[in-house]
Amino acid sequence: MRILICDDEQKYVDELQVFIEKYMQNHLYSYTLTTAVNPLSIIESGEAFDLILLDIQMEPFNGISVAKELKSRNKKAVVFFITSYNEYIDDAMDIQAFRYFDKPFQPKRLYSGLDKAMEYIDNAYVDVFVVGSNDSCRVIIDDIKYIKYENRKTHMVTNHGTFITKQPFSYWCETISNSFFYRVHKSFLVNLHFVDYYRYKEIILFDGTRISVAPRRQADFRKFWFLYLQKR
Repeated sequence: MRILICDDEQKYVDELQVFIEKYMQNHLYSYTLTTAVNPLSIIESGEAFDLILLDIQMEPFNGISVAKELKSRNKKAVVFFITSYNEYIDDAMDIQAFRYFDKPFQPKRLYSGLDKAMEYIDNAYVDVFVVGSNDSCRVIIDDIKYIKYENRKTHMVTNHGTFITKQPFSYWCETISNSFFYRVHKSFLVNLHFVDYYRYKEIILFDGTRISVAPRRQADFRKFWFLYLQKR
């Protein structure tokens, strides 16, 4: 997990760092922590984060501007704002801030917010163990285009590349029980967000990929597809 603390007062950065490190270590989370007192350095770095703690009142970019940029890099990022300035609340709500904290920090309230954030992150991501590597990576569920089983291998195709996963195809079918994924035949689990066109026997993704719908699944998929469209 990639964590950012950004506040233009070093004492608050140091205080938050102690709280965050204690929480992550107690809960056995694997994480990297970046701290900054200059928001410009974060804007220029091009880095993306999963958990973001930002002071609102900063220069030359306030926390709202920084959060908007960081959310463009990772739309599932959890943002905590540190503020005593009520005039920013409406702007913060526009980017779906997760929590607001006042200074000085209240550890109990901060840890309660982190509990909720971790629950959200666990549901928004999956951990992928990649064939040929001892490492794992976190993939945003929304970024998965489809998962297929082919030539005895499970391929996960995402916005950021394709992974051959150590987890079997059946694992993903059970793990990703989401209202916008559908198993169109025994070897394909498809994210409907990426479907550009649907015919009775096949779907076509925005990238041009054509995927057949198994004959015995066509009637059920047609119902699922129209229910999906109604929810959007």
